[in-house]
Amino acid sequence: MRTQSMFSSRTIVSILMSLWLSNAAFGQVVPLPGTSPEYLRKGSESIADIQKVVPEGKLPGKKIPYYVKAEEGQRYLVGGTVINFMSRANDSGGLFELMTITGGKGSGQGIHTHSKHHVALYMMEGEADLWLDGKHYWMNRGDFASVPENVAYGFRFAAHRTKMLAWYSGTGVLPMYQALGEPTEAFVQPEVSINEISKERVNKAEAVSDVKFLKQKIPEGRGNRIANATLPAGKVPFVLAADEGTRFVSGSEMFAFLAKQENTGGKFFVVMSQGTVSPMIALHYHELHSETFLALEGQVSMKVNDTVLTLNPGDFAAVPARTIHAYKMDSPFTRFMGFLTPGVFQNFFTTIGEPDYKGHVYPQKAYPLRIDRVIKNLDKLDLHLLDKPAN
Repeated sequence: MRTQSMFSSRTIVSILMSLWLSNAAFGQVVPLPGTSPEYLRKGSESIADIQKVVPEGKLPGKKIPYYVKAEEGQRYLVGGTVINFMSRANDSGGLFELMTITGGKGSGQGIHTHSKHHVALYMMEGEADLWLDGKHYWMNRGDFASVPENVAYGFRFAAHRTKMLAWYSGTGVLPMYQALGEPTEAFVQPEVSINEISKERVNKAEAVSDVKFLKQKIPEGRGNRIANATLPAGKVPFVLAADEGTRFVSGSEMFAFLAKQENTGGKFFVVMSQGTVSPMIALHYHELHSETFLALEGQVSMKVNDTVLTLNPGDFAAVPARTIHAYKMDSPFTRFMGFLTPGVFQNFFTTIGEPDYKGHVYPQKAYPLRIDRVIKNLDKLDLHLLDKPAN
């Protein structure tokens, strides 16, 4: 979606605004069958004046827009890893918790299960051995894993500096890590890592959260290199190789689903976007879902309500429902990752995007922007466009 090409015509803006303002059928937005009513309710919750909030660079303790710079957040030393919370349950309105896990060679987490959380893992740096549902994998930068509830998994870092992104649906993860470790001001693990977690701490974590640690150990040696390039049809554990997924193209931007709402029971979906220098997309907001933006490469500029943010690699921004926002890419190669929850906005990407894109990078020659499909399906999209794009 590009401001310049998508909204160069005032006629298009007028049509879109007319449809939006007369959109009595907005309630026709249909979530995936089986999506938890609790998630739909939490997705639409927000304070009445959320569009007046000025986002600050700290965890807010309530569901409002905010951002945190790379490595900042609420940190705990757990074994030989630093757990850095970028979003806690009270920051997301109970929708999710998001953190990075940073550690050295040999650190990680033993095999365990969660009875209430769907977990997603993304390798940001380094490499790791992953045990998932009885299979042993070798994860490298850009690899992804989806872990539904009650599925056994664990990981052991295999490089001296490894960083993994971990997403947990729902609430209750913070108490687990508070039980397993202790607060820290450090950004990296100790010089000599203490990788073992005491049985006492494990028992406490199991008592205060939905986690259950198993006696089974991650096998020694290297697992199979992740090579899978496609998403499964339903909610099952899976891994996905870097730069794979269900890919689409819109204008000169490529995006890929790393997990669809069909893979998470409607709780969330994960989309990776990449492109080049671009103008700001149209200002808009959503009624039913929250978005997150994690910059991975290049630079992203965002307008969040009346504030302009600059996101560099590792920076994170949270955009709850009803927050006005827009973004643009500032570098010749820019990549950012989004978790959107609940998953009701997935149909926007399949509407605006051209499917079956064979490339693994953004196109050098821009594709058409299918505004006609957006107009035709606007009553089914959780999208409120404002009267003019950001400058």
